Amino acid sequence: MPMEERALDSTLLDRLVWALVQAAVDAVRYQPPHLKVLQACEANQPEVPAPVAHWLAELQARPSVVELGRLPHAVVRQAAAIAARSFGPTASALIRFLSGATAGAVDRAGAVALERPIRARAHPGLLVPHPHDVAVLALDMRGFTGLTEALHDTQYLVDLLEEYLTALTRVVESHRGVVFQYTGDGFLALFLPELSGRHPAAMLDGLVHEMCPQLHQTFDDLHARWRAEWRDADRTTVPIGLGVGMSFGRVTLGFIGPSGKKQLGAIGEPINLAAVMCASAVAGTVLVDRAAFVEAGVEPLHPRLVRIRSRKLGRRIEAVCFRFGGRLDG
Repeated sequence: MPMEERALDSTLLDRLVWALVQAAVDAVRYQPPHLKVLQACEANQPEVPAPVAHWLAELQARPSVVELGRLPHAVVRQAAAIAARSFGPTASALIRFLSGATAGAVDRAGAVALERPIRARAHPGLLVPHPHDVAVLALDMRGFTGLTEALHDTQYLVDLLEEYLTALTRVVESHRGVVFQYTGDGFLALFLPELSGRHPAAMLDGLVHEMCPQLHQTFDDLHARWRAEWRDADRTTVPIGLGVGMSFGRVTLGFIGPSGKKQLGAIGEPINLAAVMCASAVAGTVLVDRAAFVEAGVEPLHPRLVRIRSRKLGRRIEAVCFRFGGRLDG
């Protein structure tokens, strides 16, 4: 075979392999549940009622539905563990990939089924980026770098991260939040007053005093169990904690990104402020920028005010600090 033909065949094969790799990644690329996106978009239409959105939100918040929703994840984890023991890590990875791709396809199919009746009742540009008042939550683990260095076991660390992110995501979703971006050892989530069924003031107050304590308690329970496991396995006991930041205000919300790969996102000052609050929150605390309470129309009781200097935003920010969890302690 001439060299030119071999080179052409090699180029075509490389392109085919690369296309398959991209398709495999896109099949399991995280996207917030499409049904929740549609609920949010329908609920944002002031000229029409939103029974579909509220009915779905009420249904998904029921304890029996929440428990049922955890079942597929538990089955996949058990199947992946059995496959790893019997056939090795490749079989486990294949099961997780197929389950993720299937779940994504089912979610998108369900969204398509509901999109037609929703679109018939609301504005046709439901998912076009639009201004929306939301609460923004940012959280991540304190001491994660030290944990990575101390454990020297990346496979165990991946399993630990999965357990931690799954548990905290459940807390957020139980309060009708939508996680729209995972950031390694943390994530960003949005809360819409329309989906919460509350006025913005009541929603923000509930998130701070109901959800945030649950987040910290869930993390502290996980950390206590991990410490016991580390001691039993003669591992180094690593000091870690949870930091949380929140804000409230108007963002541009919708499907954002490059052509063909758009996903739910939000852009605006509240996103930046929540990230700054999270970065400044010490383990066991929640920082909420003071202006968020003013924007939502609620006054926190006995606020503990702190001033944060943000180089990123180029100014000092007044924040309200709440302590709900344990300090950075091994």
